[in-house]
Amino acid sequence: MRNRTHQPLDLTVDREKGVLTIVWGDGHRSTYRLEWLRANCPCASCQDERRQAQADPLRLVNVLPSSQVASAELVGNYAIRFVWQDGHGSGIYAFSSLRASCPCPECNDGEPDRLLMGE
Repeated sequence: MRNRTHQPLDLTVDREKGVLTIVWGDGHRSTYRLEWLRANCPCASCQDERRQAQADPLRLVNVLPSSQVASAELVGNYAIRFVWQDGHGSGIYAFSSLRASCPCPECNDGEPDRLLMGE
């Protein structure tokens, strides 16, 4: 059975403030910086790039990825997918992972180093 706390009641992308706010099924509110979401894109190519950067800290990144959202869409009833201004759009952010990564003091006391795996 799916945990209802991992189901959003409301999702709001505020491009001007650069945040995604989610009100969860249990009433909890989470606010994520778009810059952090983009830096933690869960797609395979971004994960591979982060692994390579960890293995070789001197590796130069030519272009910083855009944290500006072009569009966002729900993926079934379990995730959200962003298309960023630079055209990247293959990362699917599971609601359970977003909830596990909530940056509020009650949940994680700040942004985790990476997107956490939910239940």
